[in-house]
Amino acid sequence: MKNFVRQFSVKQIVLSDVFLSTPLALALILAAEPIAELAGGPGATFYLVVGIVMLLWCVDMAAMAMNARWLEKYFNLMMVVDVSWALLSLALMVWFADSLQALGWVLFAVNILVPLDMAWMKRVAGSKPLEPAFS
Repeated sequence: MKNFVRQFSVKQIVLSDVFLSTPLALALILAAEPIAELAGGPGATFYLVVGIVMLLWCVDMAAMAMNARWLEKYFNLMMVVDVSWALLSLALMVWFADSLQALGWVLFAVNILVPLDMAWMKRVAGSKPLEPAFS
């Protein structure tokens, strides 16, 4: 799997992170009320704020992907933020577990798994040493 990920540049992986996260951020912003009703949990304001923060992070990642110096300088910070976001999402999922409905569990799971996967892919793509294909 690592060799497959290494076929892509860090820039491509960061942009794929942007393209995966932006629709969720926009959905959380534009449909905060219906999502709060269907997902349960903390309420519409929470989902709206999370959507705004995600959208700002997507804009920041897109800017970093377009500027090679910024990408190189802040590469490790991006991975730390991805892992921190996932851990915070896990903590909030546990905190609001009693009031979450099925959609809420799915949204929180996506907010845990996608950033962890993206952080791993960024780390692998950034490391670049080639390994045998069957290791």
